[in-house]
Amino acid sequence: MVQPSRMFDIIQMLRASPTPLTAEAIALRLEVTKRTVYRDIAALQASRVPIEGAAGVGYVMRRGYDLPPLMFSPEEIEAIAVGLSLVARTGDSSLEAAGRSAAAKIGDVLPCDTTGIDAMPLYVSRWHEIPEPKADLATMRRAIREERKLRLAYRDAENRETERTIRPLGLVYYVDGIHLAAWCEMRQDFRHFRHDRIECCRLLEEGFRDGDKLRKTWRENRKLFDY
Repeated sequence: MVQPSRMFDIIQMLRASPTPLTAEAIALRLEVTKRTVYRDIAALQASRVPIEGAAGVGYVMRRGYDLPPLMFSPEEIEAIAVGLSLVARTGDSSLEAAGRSAAAKIGDVLPCDTTGIDAMPLYVSRWHEIPEPKADLATMRRAIREERKLRLAYRDAENRETERTIRPLGLVYYVDGIHLAAWCEMRQDFRHFRHDRIECCRLLEEGFRDGDKLRKTWRENRKLFDY
């Protein structure tokens, strides 16, 4: 997570919490170290954000602090509402939770005379045929963001299990499944891994720097949305 986004999340967490939040609690939710949280809070305080507290005690946000309003047109707000509702059809529970959090943040700063996202008269069916994942989809998305390799235990259509190291490039969400697109180091080629056949995945410390180049080649040679 880049620093500006992380700082925004810290502000939102402190504004929403009725009790002081420790650096440990914040770090756990943001998946960073306590040292990173201390550094970010110090930077926010230096920018005159009214955060009070200390390491080991907890932090609170003084009342009255607000963020600049987000200026969306009615059509833009409706598009956001429908898009966030469609996330529920992916079967990705962690992504759905992030969507609810995003909706709350946006709703929190919309003008008072604007219909909130939750109150929009736009309805999306939650129906889908995507099987429950065995491995953590949030780990896969993190690996894609951070360009870190994954170690997979994968079971193919003939029930044969293999272990392989991959460079994850993207997740493709279909109505009946999710495919993890990657460069497979064992096959030395692009492969799509069905999420429900991934028995487990482990995030490796080893990274890769050719993600954009691989992703461009993959997109040029794959008709992603034809099936």
